[in-house]
Amino acid sequence: MSIAPAPTSAQVEQICKVLGDTHNGLTGSEIGRMLSVLSIADTDPSNTKWKRLYNALADRANGTGKTTAVYGLVQYCFDPARGIDNGTRYRWMMNEVNQVLMLLGIEVRDDGKLHKVQVAKTLNEVGRRTKNLRKALVAAGAHSEVLNCCREELLVDDYFHAVLEASKSLCARIKAMSTLDLDGSRLFDKALNVKDPYIALNTLRTESERNQQNGLREMLNGVMHLFRNPTAHELRIHWDINERDAVEVLNLISLLHKLLDGCTIVPRP
Repeated sequence: MSIAPAPTSAQVEQICKVLGDTHNGLTGSEIGRMLSVLSIADTDPSNTKWKRLYNALADRANGTGKTTAVYGLVQYCFDPARGIDNGTRYRWMMNEVNQVLMLLGIEVRDDGKLHKVQVAKTLNEVGRRTKNLRKALVAAGAHSEVLNCCREELLVDDYFHAVLEASKSLCARIKAMSTLDLDGSRLFDKALNVKDPYIALNTLRTESERNQQNGLREMLNGVMHLFRNPTAHELRIHWDINERDAVEVLNLISLLHKLLDGCTIVPRP
Protein backbone atom coordinates (compact mmCIF):
# COMPACT_ATOMS: atom_id res chain seq x y z
CA MET A 1 0.00 0.00 0.00
CA SER A 2 1.83 3.08 -1.22
CA ILE A 3 -0.34 5.79 0.36
CA ALA A 4 -1.82 5.47 3.86
CA PRO A 5 -4.11 8.05 5.47
CA ALA A 6 -2.56 10.43 7.98
CA PRO A 7 -3.25 9.22 11.53
CA THR A 8 -4.42 11.60 14.23
CA SER A 9 -2.13 12.43 17.15
CA ALA A 10 -4.33 10.24 19.37
CA GLN A 11 -3.88 7.29 17.02
CA VAL A 12 -0.13 7.84 16.87
CA GLU A 13 -0.06 7.98 20.67
CA GLN A 14 -1.90 4.68 20.97
CA ILE A 15 0.43 2.97 18.51
CA CYS A 16 3.41 4.25 20.50
CA LYS A 17 1.86 2.89 23.71
CA VAL A 18 1.62 -0.54 22.11
CA LEU A 19 5.17 -0.56 20.69
CA GLY A 20 6.55 0.82 23.96
CA ASP A 21 4.44 -1.37 26.25
CA THR A 22 6.27 -2.21 29.47
CA HIS A 23 5.62 -5.95 29.33
CA ASN A 24 5.06 -6.81 25.67
CA GLY A 25 6.64 -3.99 23.68
CA LEU A 26 10.10 -3.15 22.38
CA THR A 27 13.08 -2.76 24.69
CA GLY A 28 14.80 0.58 25.10
CA SER A 29 17.78 -0.54 23.01
CA GLU A 30 15.45 -1.82 20.27
CA ILE A 31 13.71 1.54 20.17
CA GLY A 32 17.03 3.36 19.87
CA ARG A 33 18.17 1.10 17.05
CA MET A 34 14.86 1.44 15.21
CA LEU A 35 14.88 5.23 15.36
CA SER A 36 18.46 5.26 14.13
CA VAL A 37 17.72 2.95 11.20
CA LEU A 38 14.70 5.06 10.22
CA SER A 39 16.69 8.31 10.58
CA ILE A 40 14.26 9.69 13.15
CA ALA A 41 15.88 11.89 15.79
CA ASP A 42 15.77 10.33 19.27
CA THR A 43 14.86 13.62 20.96
CA ASP A 44 13.88 12.28 24.40
CA PRO A 45 15.86 9.09 25.12
CA SER A 46 15.50 9.28 28.92
CA ASN A 47 11.70 9.35 28.91
CA THR A 48 9.43 6.31 29.23
CA LYS A 49 9.48 4.13 26.12
CA TRP A 50 6.16 5.09 24.59
CA LYS A 51 6.67 8.82 25.29
CA ARG A 52 10.16 8.55 23.80
CA LEU A 53 8.63 7.17 20.60
CA TYR A 54 5.80 9.67 20.57
CA ASN A 55 8.09 12.65 21.11
CA ALA A 56 10.42 11.48 18.34
CA LEU A 57 7.47 11.25 15.96
CA ALA A 58 6.05 14.58 17.13
CA ASP A 59 9.39 16.25 16.41
CA ARG A 60 9.38 14.70 12.92
CA ALA A 61 5.78 15.86 12.36
CA ASN A 62 6.66 19.38 13.43
CA GLY A 63 9.38 19.42 10.80
CA THR A 64 7.45 17.85 7.95
CA GLY A 65 3.84 18.71 8.78
CA LYS A 66 2.93 15.02 8.47
CA THR A 67 2.18 12.26 11.01
CA THR A 68 2.75 9.37 8.60
CA ALA A 69 6.26 8.64 9.91
CA VAL A 70 4.59 6.29 12.38
CA TYR A 71 4.05 3.85 9.51
CA GLY A 72 7.81 3.48 9.20
CA LEU A 73 7.87 2.22 12.78
CA VAL A 74 5.00 -0.17 12.09
CA GLN A 75 6.62 -1.68 9.01
CA TYR A 76 10.00 -1.89 10.73
CA CYS A 77 8.52 -3.73 13.73
CA PHE A 78 6.52 -6.18 11.65
CA ASP A 79 9.12 -7.20 9.14
CA PRO A 80 8.47 -11.00 9.08
CA ALA A 81 12.00 -11.78 10.27
CA ARG A 82 11.32 -9.93 13.53
CA GLY A 83 8.73 -12.50 14.53
CA ILE A 84 11.17 -15.40 14.55
CA ASP A 85 12.82 -14.87 17.94
CA ASN A 86 9.71 -13.87 19.87
CA GLY A 87 6.57 -14.80 17.99
CA THR A 88 4.29 -14.19 20.98
CA ARG A 89 5.40 -10.58 21.38
CA TYR A 90 5.31 -10.02 17.61
CA ARG A 91 1.74 -11.32 17.39
CA TRP A 92 0.55 -9.34 20.42
CA MET A 93 1.94 -6.07 19.11
CA MET A 94 0.49 -6.70 15.64
CA ASN A 95 -2.94 -7.44 17.05
CA GLU A 96 -2.96 -4.30 19.20
CA VAL A 97 -1.61 -2.01 16.47
CA ASN A 98 -4.13 -3.36 13.96
CA GLN A 99 -7.01 -2.35 16.22
CA VAL A 100 -5.80 1.25 15.88
CA LEU A 101 -5.07 0.94 12.16
CA MET A 102 -8.57 -0.46 11.57
CA LEU A 103 -9.88 3.01 12.35
CA LEU A 104 -7.82 4.24 9.40
CA GLY A 105 -8.98 1.50 7.05
CA ILE A 106 -5.65 -0.34 6.96
CA GLU A 107 -3.89 -3.22 8.67
CA VAL A 108 -0.39 -4.63 8.80
CA ARG A 109 -0.05 -8.30 7.86
CA ASP A 110 2.62 -10.97 8.11
CA ASP A 111 4.40 -9.59 5.05
CA GLY A 112 5.11 -6.45 7.13
CA LYS A 113 3.18 -4.26 4.69
CA LEU A 114 0.04 -2.16 5.02
CA HIS A 115 -3.14 -3.37 3.35
CA LYS A 116 -6.54 -1.77 2.90
CA VAL A 117 -9.46 -3.05 5.00
CA GLN A 118 -12.93 -1.72 5.69
CA VAL A 119 -12.75 1.36 7.91
CA ALA A 120 -14.01 0.90 11.46
CA LYS A 121 -15.74 4.11 12.52
CA THR A 122 -16.08 3.42 16.26
CA LEU A 123 -14.40 1.42 19.02
CA ASN A 124 -17.54 -0.68 19.28
CA GLU A 125 -17.14 -1.63 15.64
CA VAL A 126 -13.52 -2.59 16.23
CA GLY A 127 -14.65 -4.80 19.09
CA ARG A 128 -17.38 -6.43 17.04
CA ARG A 129 -15.09 -7.20 14.14
CA THR A 130 -12.37 -8.67 16.33
CA LYS A 131 -14.84 -11.08 17.94
CA ASN A 132 -16.88 -12.16 14.92
CA LEU A 133 -15.19 -15.52 14.49
CA ARG A 134 -15.65 -16.60 18.09
CA LYS A 135 -19.31 -15.58 18.03
CA ALA A 136 -19.91 -17.57 14.85
CA LEU A 137 -18.36 -20.67 16.36
CA VAL A 138 -20.23 -20.38 19.64
CA ALA A 139 -23.50 -19.97 17.73
CA ALA A 140 -22.71 -23.14 15.77
CA GLY A 141 -22.11 -25.11 18.98
CA ALA A 142 -18.36 -25.49 18.55
CA HIS A 143 -16.63 -27.98 20.83
CA SER A 144 -14.90 -26.51 23.88
CA GLU A 145 -11.55 -27.91 22.71
CA VAL A 146 -11.72 -25.69 19.61
CA LEU A 147 -12.66 -22.60 21.60
CA ASN A 148 -10.08 -23.21 24.34
CA CYS A 149 -7.08 -24.15 22.25
CA CYS A 150 -7.09 -20.96 20.19
CA ARG A 151 -8.82 -18.47 22.47
CA GLU A 152 -6.20 -15.74 21.96
CA GLU A 153 -6.23 -16.13 18.18
CA LEU A 154 -10.03 -16.13 18.04
CA LEU A 155 -10.31 -12.89 19.95
CA VAL A 156 -8.35 -11.07 17.25
CA ASP A 157 -9.84 -12.85 14.24
CA ASP A 158 -6.46 -14.33 13.34
CA TYR A 159 -7.97 -16.99 11.09
CA PHE A 160 -4.64 -18.43 9.96
CA HIS A 161 -3.39 -19.19 13.47
CA ALA A 162 -6.83 -20.16 14.78
CA VAL A 163 -6.96 -22.95 12.18
CA LEU A 164 -3.38 -23.99 12.97
CA GLU A 165 -3.96 -24.18 16.73
CA ALA A 166 -7.27 -25.99 16.37
CA SER A 167 -5.69 -28.53 14.02
CA LYS A 168 -2.89 -29.12 16.50
CA SER A 169 -5.47 -29.71 19.23
CA LEU A 170 -6.53 -32.93 17.52
CA CYS A 171 -3.01 -34.30 17.73
CA ALA A 172 -2.71 -33.21 21.34
CA ARG A 173 -5.96 -34.94 22.25
CA ILE A 174 -5.15 -38.21 20.48
CA LYS A 175 -1.73 -38.22 22.16
CA ALA A 176 -3.34 -37.75 25.57
CA MET A 177 -5.95 -40.45 24.96
CA SER A 178 -3.53 -43.01 23.50
CA THR A 179 -0.32 -42.07 25.40
CA LEU A 180 1.53 -42.57 22.10
CA ASP A 181 4.57 -40.39 21.51
CA LEU A 182 3.92 -39.88 17.79
CA ASP A 183 2.57 -37.09 15.63
CA GLY A 184 0.34 -36.53 12.60
CA SER A 185 -0.47 -39.48 10.36
CA ARG A 186 1.73 -41.92 12.27
CA LEU A 187 -0.15 -41.07 15.45
CA PHE A 188 -3.62 -41.41 13.93
CA ASP A 189 -2.82 -44.57 11.99
CA LYS A 190 -1.54 -46.35 15.08
CA ALA A 191 -4.05 -45.01 17.59
CA LEU A 192 -7.09 -45.87 15.45
CA ASN A 193 -5.83 -49.04 13.78
CA VAL A 194 -8.82 -51.38 13.50
CA LYS A 195 -6.75 -54.49 14.28
CA ASP A 196 -4.99 -53.21 17.41
CA PRO A 197 -6.57 -49.88 18.40
CA TYR A 198 -5.67 -47.60 21.28
CA ILE A 199 -8.89 -45.65 20.71
CA ALA A 200 -12.14 -47.13 19.39
CA LEU A 201 -15.14 -45.29 18.00
CA ASN A 202 -17.33 -48.39 18.50
CA THR A 203 -17.04 -52.13 19.17
CA LEU A 204 -15.31 -52.78 15.80
CA ARG A 205 -17.16 -56.08 15.55
CA THR A 206 -18.82 -55.52 12.18
CA GLU A 207 -17.51 -54.39 8.82
CA SER A 208 -19.66 -51.27 9.08
CA GLU A 209 -18.18 -50.36 12.48
CA ARG A 210 -14.66 -50.93 11.21
CA ASN A 211 -15.42 -48.68 8.24
CA GLN A 212 -16.54 -45.97 10.65
CA GLN A 213 -13.29 -46.31 12.59
CA ASN A 214 -11.30 -46.00 9.38
CA GLY A 215 -13.41 -43.03 8.35
CA LEU A 216 -12.58 -41.18 11.57
CA ARG A 217 -8.87 -41.95 11.10
CA GLU A 218 -8.95 -40.72 7.50
CA MET A 219 -10.80 -37.53 8.46
CA LEU A 220 -8.16 -36.78 11.10
CA ASN A 221 -5.43 -37.36 8.54
CA GLY A 222 -7.26 -35.13 6.09
CA VAL A 223 -7.30 -32.22 8.53
CA MET A 224 -3.57 -32.62 9.09
CA HIS A 225 -2.75 -32.69 5.38
CA LEU A 226 -5.16 -29.93 4.36
CA PHE A 227 -4.87 -27.50 7.24
CA ARG A 228 -2.22 -28.14 9.89
CA ASN A 229 0.72 -28.86 7.62
CA PRO A 230 0.21 -25.90 5.24
CA THR A 231 -0.31 -23.43 8.11
CA ALA A 232 2.66 -24.82 10.03
CA HIS A 233 5.06 -24.51 7.10
CA GLU A 234 3.83 -21.51 5.12
CA LEU A 235 3.80 -17.80 5.90
CA ARG A 236 0.25 -16.44 5.99
CA ILE A 237 1.00 -14.33 2.93
CA HIS A 238 1.31 -17.58 0.95
CA TRP A 239 -1.55 -19.50 2.62
CA ASP A 240 -4.40 -17.23 3.62
CA ILE A 241 -7.90 -18.05 4.87
CA ASN A 242 -10.96 -15.88 5.22
CA GLU A 243 -13.59 -15.82 7.97
CA ARG A 244 -16.15 -17.99 6.18
CA ASP A 245 -13.61 -20.72 5.40
CA ALA A 246 -12.16 -20.53 8.91
CA VAL A 247 -15.60 -21.10 10.45
CA GLU A 248 -16.16 -24.14 8.22
CA VAL A 249 -12.74 -25.64 9.00
CA LEU A 250 -13.10 -25.03 12.73
CA ASN A 251 -16.58 -26.56 12.73
CA LEU A 252 -15.13 -29.65 11.03
CA ILE A 253 -12.45 -29.88 13.72
CA SER A 254 -15.19 -29.41 16.31
CA LEU A 255 -17.10 -32.37 14.83
CA LEU A 256 -14.00 -34.55 15.11
CA HIS A 257 -13.62 -33.60 18.78
CA LYS A 258 -17.27 -34.52 19.34
CA LEU A 259 -16.66 -37.92 17.74
CA LEU A 260 -13.65 -38.39 20.01
CA ASP A 261 -15.92 -37.64 22.97
CA GLY A 262 -17.78 -40.84 22.13
CA CYS A 263 -14.66 -42.97 21.70
CA THR A 264 -13.40 -45.57 24.13
CA ILE A 265 -9.81 -45.87 25.30
CA VAL A 266 -8.85 -49.53 24.73
CA PRO A 267 -6.99 -51.07 27.69
CA ARG A 268 -3.49 -52.18 26.78
CA PRO A 269 -2.16 -55.59 27.86
